[in-house]
Amino acid sequence: MSTPKKRSKRGEISTPIITILITVAALAVTGIVVSWMFSTGAAAANQSVLMIVGSPVVQNDSLYLTVRNIGNANANISSCILGDKTGTVNGGTVIEAGQSRVLNITFSSATFESGTILRGSLNTDQGILPFSAFVN
Repeated sequence: MSTPKKRSKRGEISTPIITILITVAALAVTGIVVSWMFSTGAAAANQSVLMIVGSPVVQNDSLYLTVRNIGNANANISSCILGDKTGTVNGGTVIEAGQSRVLNITFSSATFESGTILRGSLNTDQGILPFSAFVN
């Protein structure tokens, strides 16, 4: 019978050291994930959320709609598109957090067919708010 060869332990990493290295790596990854979650949560918690109250109505060349900001940051309206026409927002374009505003948006030299429903979008610094408006 041959005698079993003895393996040299020189150059091998011991089990406790492997355990410590795995633990340190896991803690580092956990720290990175937690910091990412906090930064993402903080950014998401401070934004405006707009909703349209009631039904938007078009009379002549003007669109009337009420917008409420239910978020906790101000919203800035950049433009409004109704059908294929771009309108001009009259008055202020900032809707403060927790406030409502009736917007009067004019579409110069535009004629809309009475009794139709048009699709539109309110473009803000926080995104696009789609809506449908009845032409009176």
